[in-house]
Amino acid sequence: MKHFRNLYLITAIAGFLLGALSAHAGEGWMHDFDKALAQAKAEGKYVLVEFHGSDWCPPCIKLNKDVLKTDAFKSLAAEKLVLVDADFPRQKELPAELKAHNEALAGKFGIQYFPTVLIINSEGKVLDKMVGFPDGGLEGFLEFIKDKTDS
Repeated sequence: MKHFRNLYLITAIAGFLLGALSAHAGEGWMHDFDKALAQAKAEGKYVLVEFHGSDWCPPCIKLNKDVLKTDAFKSLAAEKLVLVDADFPRQKELPAELKAHNEALAGKFGIQYFPTVLIINSEGKVLDKMVGFPDGGLEGFLEFIKDKTDS
């Protein structure tokens, strides 16, 4: 019985750390692209994937702080997007499975620079890509999303 208690404790700690490792922990961001795509299809939404280096990439950190954490972005995202966080940190270690998933996703979409943000329809087709901090800051980023998601 003690073994199961220890296993439960280890599992709980691992789950907490996995959430804490995410730059967007607890903010509605997913890690599993396939699940996000299925959710987007079910809800009639688009997928936004952010490829970034949360702890070393200055434009990534600025995008997170000045755009992705704003109420304006969160409101638009809730209405139109399913969010996927593909982080490539250098100072912190991601769980091996998540790291492999992010690397495979970056390979699938040919990601070379951070930050890169993709807008993808519910069929998996990339509608647009933004590399670097958006021209026009928050307003430019919101326009980038609206241009591809307004029907």
